[in-house]
Amino acid sequence: MKRKKIFKMIIAIITVLVVIIFSFTTYKHIRPISWNMHNKINQGVFSDIAIEGYDPVAYFTQQKAVKGEEANAYKWNDATWYFSSAENMKLFKENPEKYAPQFGGYCSYAVSTGFTAKIDPEAFNIIDGKLYLYNDQNFKTKWEENQKENLEKDIKNWSKTK
Repeated sequence: MKRKKIFKMIIAIITVLVVIIFSFTTYKHIRPISWNMHNKINQGVFSDIAIEGYDPVAYFTQQKAVKGEEANAYKWNDATWYFSSAENMKLFKENPEKYAPQFGGYCSYAVSTGFTAKIDPEAFNIIDGKLYLYNDQNFKTKWEENQKENLEKDIKNWSKTK
């Protein structure tokens, strides 16, 4: 009888831990790339808004993260992209691949390790005309420490996606 209670308690604890881990990984978008359970473009948990509603063109034209506006929305690659101006939206429509972040807008450091993760829109780089986003400034710094090697890993890992 005592074994049965212990077994039930262990099952309950494992279930709670699985739910907590699943909730955390869903919120943070942390998933192994090999599972192919991520969206093509980094979107909100309950929306299709790309890169947390930030204007991808502004990273290039203003060299900073600028929040986009719902009034300037454009649907591309199964995601809704927000722009801070109609001009930025026009530039994106003309050449989305030029302005869209690399690796679907997921954290470049996470992709280099074989995972996807959400981003902090303020943590970014533009390297050779391409936008790279990161989970936070610390991960940006870690990625930059071995930039060439990490970029090679990013490309290799991302090529395995659907």
